Amino acid sequence: MGNEKLIGIVDGSGVLYDPEGLDLDVLRKCAEQRVMVVNYGGKLSKNGYFINVNDRNFKLPNGEIIQNGEQYRNSFILRDDVECDIFVPCGGRPETINPYNYEKLFKKDGTPRFKYIVEGANLFISESVRPRLQDKGIILFKDASTNKGGVTSSSMEVLAALALDDEDHKNNLRVQNDGSVPEF
Repeated sequence: MGNEKLIGIVDGSGVLYDPEGLDLDVLRKCAEQRVMVVNYGGKLSKNGYFINVNDRNFKLPNGEIIQNGEQYRNSFILRDDVECDIFVPCGGRPETINPYNYEKLFKKDGTPRFKYIVEGANLFISESVRPRLQDKGIILFKDASTNKGGVTSSSMEVLAALALDDEDHKNNLRVQNDGSVPEF
């Protein structure tokens, strides 16, 4: 929407990263098609890469060998070479950032690798760690404020599942076998 540069996306399929910036038009098409970044298909700079969770012994552009794609995905945000202005976790396990690893969000000189963290995922950061991050200069936007849409949507899904009988749920809330989406 502006002059932003999106440098990385981590999802169930792996890690898509390019410090020069990812192609926003290609990403928009992926979002519209609701596909994971394994389907990106856009150009990457010489320093860009995609690591699939199933990859083994993957060589990064800098020569580093990644033994296990899944482990890499799970720890990507804790790497020393990953930094940006705004980090938006929109999934992950509760307490992904916790008392045992939060210090990895800072460079060796103590400056934050992320200026802002906007939690689009519930409980991504341990409550005990929040004041530590803020005291060290990271501005946090808490999940309770930033993820209202996700919470509301999931609540409506649960309510619909409880309120409708099986046939109405199947006909109104599921994509049909032919791929059509019910109007409801």
